[in-house]
Amino acid sequence: MKFRFSFHIAVALLALMAFSAAASGAGDRISAEKAFVEAQKSLADGDDQAAEKSLMKSLQMDPSFTSAIWQLSQIYERRGKLEYARELLLRGLQQEPGAAWARDKLEQMEKTLTRKLLGEAEARMAAGRHDQAVPKLSLYLGIRPHDPVPLEMLGRCHLALDNLEMAGDYLRQALERDPSNREIASLIDEVERRISRSEAEAAIGRAQAILADYEPGKSPDSGREAEDALREVLDKDPGNEWAAGKLKELANPASIKVAAVEEETPGGTDKEESRGIEAEDRGFPRALLLLGGAIAILLLASAAVILALNLRGRTRVKSHPLQGSLSLIPMLDIVSLLSSNLKTGRLAVSAGQNRGEIYFEKGEIVHARFRSYDGKTAFNRIMELQNGDYFFYNHLPKVKHTISEPLSLLLLSMTSEEQPKSPKKSANTMQKIGV
Repeated sequence: MKFRFSFHIAVALLALMAFSAAASGAGDRISAEKAFVEAQKSLADGDDQAAEKSLMKSLQMDPSFTSAIWQLSQIYERRGKLEYARELLLRGLQQEPGAAWARDKLEQMEKTLTRKLLGEAEARMAAGRHDQAVPKLSLYLGIRPHDPVPLEMLGRCHLALDNLEMAGDYLRQALERDPSNREIASLIDEVERRISRSEAEAAIGRAQAILADYEPGKSPDSGREAEDALREVLDKDPGNEWAAGKLKELANPASIKVAAVEEETPGGTDKEESRGIEAEDRGFPRALLLLGGAIAILLLASAAVILALNLRGRTRVKSHPLQGSLSLIPMLDIVSLLSSNLKTGRLAVSAGQNRGEIYFEKGEIVHARFRSYDGKTAFNRIMELQNGDYFFYNHLPKVKHTISEPLSLLLLSMTSEEQPKSPKKSANTMQKIGV
């Protein structure tokens, strides 16, 4: 009897919870529809900003309300914000896949948007601002992933920025889509030549660093290490005369010892005369010669250190495939680039004492933090930054998911929250945050 009574109570509670959830969902839809009606009134009065605010309120109450999605998309299309309009159309089509008119509108909009992005990228490349052209081309590629044109242009941009591996990747993808394009093939050859030259320079730096500490006869291991380093240089650059000469010297340790003894012998000898030194006869103090030798060794060691630091710097650059300054590329372009390319990882932003991070999972933003803030508030604070540096890491640590809205809603809610009452100030604020 007790079991049967408990069972009936459990069923009643589940039914009550289901009824409450349904009532809550119905309430959200009713509130969303009321906000939608308010948007129509604002549109009839010619007030697009008030209509946008009401539509955003409607979508916050019911994100699947397609009527509000379509209406908001039209507002942004009229304003020329095609990236936002396209994002909303895609969301609407996820809710209503059979909306043929929306697919036609999306196709027309993407044609216009790709022309716009390509023109902006070409203008920036012509001005030498290749880093600013990259986000535009990446957005284009997110719309037309099989088009070789943006792939070739991305390859050129990264070649100009000395990101050789990325340049090669993009150019090889472009050649796969357009195998008969000889210009792309020649660009790939140029990338490979520059990579080989870079690898040869790095090998020379390592060899110079090893030879700076090498002493003949001190240790067999150090001799083998020096030989291996010099052979690596010759593998990268077979015609390198410096490496070939040093390798011959290592093969004849006696000649190195004789040379060392001759340098230490005071006064002028017959051998010194035959080598044309004759320091004493010329009136040069022996101390000056020793000082010159020390300076030469110091310069050689300095060159090795500089090359090693340069190699480390290049390694650091490769560890961050996307990095740069916010004064050159706004946050909006960076976030849109990562989202459209379905990236997974962590975008770290540093501006003075301020530190922030946005976490991406397959292009979707799942978490953000900025100083003591988390979630959408942190995202909004980061998006306001106009100066500083950014780094993207291709690794997503385990973090709590504080953001569930798509990027389009995040950006739209951000503009709605920051709109002042004055229409003129509102326009200035929109321009300031790059929307």
